[in-house]
Amino acid sequence: MKRLIFNIIKCLIVLSIVVAGIVIYSFKIEPKRLITKEYELEVVAGGESSLKVVQFSDVHLGPNYSLEQLGKLVEKINRLEPDVIAFTGDLMDVPSEFEDRSKISTILGRLSSKYGNYAVWGNHDRGGGGVRFYEEIMSSSGFKLLTNESNVIDLENGKVINVIGLDEAMLGNPDVQRAYEGTNDEGMNLLILHQPDLIDQVGDENIDVALAGHSHGGQVDVPVIGAIYTPPLAEKYTKGLYQLGIHKYLYVNSGIGTTRIPVRFWNPAEISVFNITL
Repeated sequence: MKRLIFNIIKCLIVLSIVVAGIVIYSFKIEPKRLITKEYELEVVAGGESSLKVVQFSDVHLGPNYSLEQLGKLVEKINRLEPDVIAFTGDLMDVPSEFEDRSKISTILGRLSSKYGNYAVWGNHDRGGGGVRFYEEIMSSSGFKLLTNESNVIDLENGKVINVIGLDEAMLGNPDVQRAYEGTNDEGMNLLILHQPDLIDQVGDENIDVALAGHSHGGQVDVPVIGAIYTPPLAEKYTKGLYQLGIHKYLYVNSGIGTTRIPVRFWNPAEISVFNITL
């Protein structure tokens, strides 16, 4: 009997150590990790041209993500030598409470790409007072903020890219028809949006590659089970690459920062890189 009790106590001690280790890792280590995920996407069979698009999302500047970290993120993105940079929303966690707003543009403005930097609104960019600051910050940073609108990129080899930006849906007003006005019918459609579940309103016939954020990949992603929770409009498409049709793709980025609880598990912050053949 004593032996059994002793073994139970040993198991409980080991279990408590494992749980404590997971908690420490999830709160102190993984939220500070930053990985790069790279994908090869073919939108035209046998295409001879390549476009490198680098996406980052959901920075959530605030108590748990600093301007110093943002500076290191910018340096890492620049080392990737992107053709296009796409930011898919949520720059600050609570914009009205972030006292160093005036310093953001100096750091983000260092981002460099061959054909341009593009951004869309996230719900945190409209909420928490963000609607008063976000547009000016992104403009001063050299980003083109696309709000239900598009921009045409003419590549050096004659290929055309339509970059389409859809407004976020929780506090904004996404308008698919308006967003696609002025696009080139012969061009590749690169859609950037915040909430991934909006892709069903767009229709895969209108996209070649779509990039979204918002979900944070759930922040906590339990092996086998998956994400414990993802927010509204990120419940169907939660994380990673989805093939919606032949040469039609949606990617949901797991984000850079955290919100509500500064925790990540099995789901580190990420920069996503897409080498698109067209």
